[in-house]
Amino acid sequence: MAEEVKFASIHPLDGGRCDAVFAPFVSRRTNGSTVFLGHLVRSNPLLEMLSSDVLPCRLVFQAADGYISPSVYAEKPKSGKVVPTWNYVACQFMGTLEKVPDLELTDLLAYQVSIFEQAQGSDWKLEDAPADFLEHMASGIFGIRFTPERCQIHKKISQNRPVDQRAVIAWTKTLNTPFKSLAHWMEDSDDD
Repeated sequence: MAEEVKFASIHPLDGGRCDAVFAPFVSRRTNGSTVFLGHLVRSNPLLEMLSSDVLPCRLVFQAADGYISPSVYAEKPKSGKVVPTWNYVACQFMGTLEKVPDLELTDLLAYQVSIFEQAQGSDWKLEDAPADFLEHMASGIFGIRFTPERCQIHKKISQNRPVDQRAVIAWTKTLNTPFKSLAHWMEDSDDD
């Protein structure tokens, strides 16, 4: 799920010294383990917190959520005994966040760009931009690496109404709202 969503909120478990931070991430397998790589602007308060040590954090990827109208349930015309609900799909990782050494930043950015560009069907590469421009832009950011220790997936996708799941999926596909993305996650509910 995290590989598909790619955008997460970072929640430091530091006792409140920093609010949640938001960033795009890519995953990379190294030495048999998965890590999440991203970058943040240097003015972000996490830079100071990461300058001397790793930081225990929660990384939350929220895939989709939305209102489900009881009007799509088969029971509505029969008895009217239906109520609305809210469906959602998310996962959270507990682990540690660390600053990537500045010497590794360009490689991290090139990898991140390649993954994002590939997902869009584009072939733009980091090196397509002028080197002096990239150097100037990179001076304003720092790389981060999140090493997960455990993961928990949260899904509420009409499991309590299995007879209505197909109707809910069909209905969400007709919506002209962000809720429409729920259909994807409901159809592929075994794919974590």
